[in-house]
Amino acid sequence: MARIPDRFLGFAFSVGDILIETDSNFDIKHADGAISDLGISANGLEKLNFSDLVSEEDRPSFEQVCSSLKAANRIGPVNFWLTTDDKKKKKYSIFMGKLADDDSRIFIVLIASFRLGRDAALQSNTLDEDAGNTLIEKIEHILTENKDQKKKLNITLMETDPNTPKSKEELGELDQLLNKYSTGGNTAGQIGDNRYAVVHAQEPDGLDTGDLIRELTKSTGISLNATTIDADSDVLSEEDGIRALIFSLQQFADDSEGFDVESLAKGYDEIVENTASKVQHLRQILRDGEFSLVYQPIVSLKTNKVHHSEALIRFNDPDLHDLQFETICFAEKVGLIQEFDRATFKRAVEKIDQMKIHGTPPKVAVNMSGRSLSQQGFLDDLKIRLKEHQHLNEYISLEITESTEITNLKQLSKVIEEIRTMGFRVYLDDFGAGAAGFRYLRELNVDGVKIDGEYVRDSLTDRKISALLHSIVTLCNNLGIETVAEWVETKEQAKLLKSMGVTYAQGYLYGRPNSGIKAKSS
Repeated sequence: MARIPDRFLGFAFSVGDILIETDSNFDIKHADGAISDLGISANGLEKLNFSDLVSEEDRPSFEQVCSSLKAANRIGPVNFWLTTDDKKKKKYSIFMGKLADDDSRIFIVLIASFRLGRDAALQSNTLDEDAGNTLIEKIEHILTENKDQKKKLNITLMETDPNTPKSKEELGELDQLLNKYSTGGNTAGQIGDNRYAVVHAQEPDGLDTGDLIRELTKSTGISLNATTIDADSDVLSEEDGIRALIFSLQQFADDSEGFDVESLAKGYDEIVENTASKVQHLRQILRDGEFSLVYQPIVSLKTNKVHHSEALIRFNDPDLHDLQFETICFAEKVGLIQEFDRATFKRAVEKIDQMKIHGTPPKVAVNMSGRSLSQQGFLDDLKIRLKEHQHLNEYISLEITESTEITNLKQLSKVIEEIRTMGFRVYLDDFGAGAAGFRYLRELNVDGVKIDGEYVRDSLTDRKISALLHSIVTLCNNLGIETVAEWVETKEQAKLLKSMGVTYAQGYLYGRPNSGIKAKSS
């Protein structure tokens, strides 16, 4: 058996563990490297077909992927389990290719999956909560890390027919095949109801959208409607363009109006350009400081006196006067919320420092987004800022908002402990509005929770809501956690809340947001 030239071995082994050459039928002709890891030897290769090494479970997917292998193109990395001669299985990331002038030979490079970080945890498009990563975040990372380079990648978005029932087996096969075709073998999967995304190589290394969809439909029997985004497009060369894309992906995942496959196929560039323009406008607002803070009082139900106030951002731009909440939600979705949280915290600290010179300043709660607090860089920066202003710990508390679910509770729990050790109080905002609220109470040691206003609004007219509200308050009281009820507008509501044992109340009954940190007593 002829030996593979050293220069080719050196090229292959700079990235791989095993190099195999086969004919067009995948009969092995040459092999070098750590072939003993597969339990085979050079003397027994001539009667071995490479597909026989692929585990029985992965063989249909392997054959499907190989059907797209053409002259002068490459496939990989794709992940497969290979079976050794002693029936043990080993996972490999596999690259395959043909030479342009020789269609009769196939070259295969095998890399132990752990070398690429493709262990079991990374095979899922949604990692565990400690990893704090989703498929959309993976895409954002890929684009951000390579925004100055030609990525030669496509992002294909797909919808299945919601009216056509699909079995778990069919959906599982679709998810598996998507990952086989995806870049790195783990950048594909479901991102919403009946909605999927896959990052894959552009031609000639990968399939075009039509071929990809035909292959998937042929294998799974699932009808797919799809559109493809060019990750090398000019609009994605800048950071704001990437943020606009991520916003579009999230809107697509959430089935938002105007972000279905058909709409994106017709006007994707315009959608991204408009979104990028909004992102740039918000950046300019932050850069120029074109915003202010107003303060809404939070009153003790025992004394009817102001305990502290919540700092709320207000934009100077007249077009945004009635869109404060929507603008903050948009900032979260495009990844600008960290900048807003930093700016709000800085402005609140400046206000308190200024008032401290002339006497005892008021106590202020500053909002922090769950998305911001899921980012290690932001957490590190926040701890530094709190340490610098620890002299204000009596006057500043943090409200963690739940508009975006916090993904890394163990990490956040440690940070909250550090924050509270520095003397700052921590509250959970909008408690009860999301499914994760009670999990937060279990994992996080906080000083208080702000009960979602819908419970307060309906507490006098809906016995079920009233019972749920009472159970939340009782639980918090048993845990030694203070409660803040928002949207309090009537004395009857305040009386009911006080009878239930609620600690504080916030709402128009006690004062609207204003710039003077004042409140009326009642």
